[in-house]
Amino acid sequence: MSQSPPSLTSEYAESTNPTTIARVQMSMAKTAQDISSEPTDTPNHTQRNQLASQVARAPQMMAPAFTTMVCAQGITSASSDADIANMVSAVWNTMAGVA
Repeated sequence: MSQSPPSLTSEYAESTNPTTIARVQMSMAKTAQDISSEPTDTPNHTQRNQLASQVARAPQMMAPAFTTMVCAQGITSASSDADIANMVSAVWNTMAGVA
């Protein structure tokens, strides 16, 4: 029997889970550092790097929005660190306004 996808209510609840927010925040910080040192000819680098600077200066302020985005894609507190990191990377361009 296949499992049904998470409901919007459960995704929202997960996005307010302090553990999930903290894990996403740390993943954002790591991703911001990676993006700040990516080649300048990377597509959309300017916007991606601007977001990386915002995250570096105020990770706690940016974490709720990122957490909402990744939880809407199925991330939960039970997700692996790698899954969280991959999803943070996957939504980065959207958060930077280039997707």
